[in-house]
Amino acid sequence: MKKSVIFLFFSIIMVFSLQQMTFAETINEEKTPAEVAREGISREAMREAVKEAERKAAEAERKAEKEEAKEAIKEEAIKKYKRESSVQEENQDNEKENNKESEIRKIPSKLVKILPTEKNLEDITKRIIWRYVDKQSTQNEETNIETMTALLRDITRVYDPIVNKYKVATIQIEIIKYEDNEKLRNYWINEKKSNLEFMFENAYLIGSINDNTKCFFNYTIDGAITICKTDQYVIQSVIFDKYQEHFKYTKSKTGTEKLELTQYEITAGITETILKKLQSDDPNYDYELYKILESNREIKEREINDNEKEQSENKQKEKQQRANDEKNKNKLLGIEKDRKYGIQNFSCIKDEFGLIKISGQFNNNQIKKDKVSFEIAFFDYEKNMVGKNTANLLEIDEYETKRFLGNLKIDKNFATCTIKLNN
Repeated sequence: MKKSVIFLFFSIIMVFSLQQMTFAETINEEKTPAEVAREGISREAMREAVKEAERKAAEAERKAEKEEAKEAIKEEAIKKYKRESSVQEENQDNEKENNKESEIRKIPSKLVKILPTEKNLEDITKRIIWRYVDKQSTQNEETNIETMTALLRDITRVYDPIVNKYKVATIQIEIIKYEDNEKLRNYWINEKKSNLEFMFENAYLIGSINDNTKCFFNYTIDGAITICKTDQYVIQSVIFDKYQEHFKYTKSKTGTEKLELTQYEITAGITETILKKLQSDDPNYDYELYKILESNREIKEREINDNEKEQSENKQKEKQQRANDEKNKNKLLGIEKDRKYGIQNFSCIKDEFGLIKISGQFNNNQIKKDKVSFEIAFFDYEKNMVGKNTANLLEIDEYETKRFLGNLKIDKNFATCTIKLNN
C-alpha cells in the first residue's frame, strides 16, 4: 500500500513536468535568442529534475519494499515465537507430568525384596534364561493398596526387527498388598478391567495351600497365568510365550491329551517362590504349588461337569419354557399345533356281563359351541350294524375338553363300534 502511494505521487510530478516542457516548446517561437537559451537551460534543468525525481521514486520504492519485507519478517518472527512458546509450554507440561509419573514409579517399596532373584529363576528353569528389564512400585493412600510390578525378558532370544515375526517371550510379575477385600475388588475391576472371583471360577486348575491361600492356573495358546490370593497379598505371574518355547500351552483342557502341570511351568514356579518368601514361618512351607493344583484336577473336572450338566438342564428348561410360551401364544391366536380337535380316545369295550362300556372325549377348538351331537353305531363280527345311539354334549367353551362315558346292553353279537359327529 505504501509503495503504491509513493509511486502515484512521483507519477503525478513527472506528468506535470512534462506538461511544463511541452508548454514551453509551444511558446518558444515568440522568445528572443537569450530567452530561448535561458529556457533551453531551464528545460535541461527540468529534465535533470525529472531524472532526479525518478531516481528518488525508485529509491523510495526500494525503501518501501525493504520496509514491507522487514514488517513481514517481523510478523513471521512473532508467529514463530508464539508457536515455539506454545510448544515449549506443552513440553514443559508433558515434562512435569512425566516427572510426576516418574516420582510415582520411583516410590521405594519393601515388596521388591520378595521378588524372585535371578538365582531363584535359574533354579526353576535349570539354566539362565530370564532377566529383569523393569521394576516399578506404586502406593495408593486412599485404598491402602501397594503394588510391585516387574518385567522379565528371555535373554536367550533376539527380537527380529526386520520381519517382526519372532517376538521374544516375556513374564510380568505383580505383587499387590491390600487391607480391604472390597477395595481390592474395585481396584481389580477398575485397573484390570476384569473380575478376580470370575477368574477363579473359570480357571483350568485350582488349589489351596492353607485356609487363607487359594490359587489357580489358566492358559491360552499365547501363554499362561498363575494367581494366588492370601488374606493380605495377591501374587500374579503371567507369561507371554506365543511360540511355545518354554511350555506346551497348546494342549487341550479335556481328554487324554490335556495339559498337565510340571515343575518346569514358570508361572506356577514364580508364584510359589514369592509365596514361600511371604510364608516362611508357615509349618507347611515345604510344598510344590504345581502338585497342589494338579491334585485338585478331579474336583475341578467334576465342577466343570456339574456346570455343564446344570447348563444343559437350564437349556432344556428354557427350551420347554419357550415351547409353553409359544403354545400359550398360539392359544391366544386360536391355534394349538400339538393338539387334535374333535372326538379323541374313543373306545367300546364289552365286559363279562354283556355290558358295552363307551368312553371318549371331545376337544373343542377356538369356537364356543352350545351343543355337539354325535352318533354311535354298533357292529357284529360280520360287520353288520346291530344298533346305534345318539348322544349330545352341551355348552362347550373355547378349547374345552369334555369327556363322555356310558353303558349299553345289546343282546346280539357285538364286535366293534364307531362314532361320528352329526354337526
